[in-house]
Amino acid sequence: MNKDKMVENSLEKFYKNLEEPASFAGLNALSRAVRNRIKTKDIKKWLETEESYTLHKAVRRKFKRNRVIVGGIDEQFQADLLDMQFLSKYNSEYKYLLT
Repeated sequence: MNKDKMVENSLEKFYKNLEEPASFAGLNALSRAVRNRIKTKDIKKWLETEESYTLHKAVRRKFKRNRVIVGGIDEQFQADLLDMQFLSKYNSEYKYLLT
């Protein structure tokens, strides 16, 4: 058995066994559970292949936004187009709304 398979089997044992404290946990908990026998970057790489980890990973909501510099009033506008075709029979045949 090669090293990659051994690492994968070891991580699966800790991650998918509900009796383990690190079962379905994050990177730090899994790293502590294997007692640093496996490198953190290898654990992270393996976790990214696990669907249960990637689906339920916390989403980062705060992120840096780009600044928008406008020269003056009435120089920038924003609009949205709503597709309302499915309601056109109730809306005097109006199919789109520009907001």
